Amino acid sequence: MARNQITSNKKDRAKKQQQKKQQKLEKKEFNKANNDKGKALEEMFAYVDEFGNLTDTPPEKKYEFKEEHLTRPEVEEDEYRHGKVSYYNHEGHYGFIRDNENKQTAYFNDKLIGMVLRLDQKVKYKTIRGKQGEQVSEVIIEN
Repeated sequence: MARNQITSNKKDRAKKQQQKKQQKLEKKEFNKANNDKGKALEEMFAYVDEFGNLTDTPPEKKYEFKEEHLTRPEVEEDEYRHGKVSYYNHEGHYGFIRDNENKQTAYFNDKLIGMVLRLDQKVKYKTIRGKQGEQVSEVIIEN
């Protein structure tokens, strides 16, 4: 009787399986050696220096917070913004004014502001915060 012969394909598959097992064991040992569990909290801290770079050493001098650094400077809400009418719907009597500085738009309605505006007209305006965003409350037409 003839013995079963091991073909080269079977040898290759067995070799690949053995390599995978070896790689898996090596990866497991590597992860075990580089595990962060059990480290002290201070060892896991990262600090930011005065230039914004991350370091693992605490800075020499501490920054003293002052109350004026924590609060935003108050902006006068009564100041008029400058912009122009970017969209106007004649049938609905409404439109949008685009701010010249920050390019944000504010909604207006002819009945609310008391005058009729036209497209690309330069205006000074004040806004209020409404349910659906910025709404124009006052308008002055610029020359």
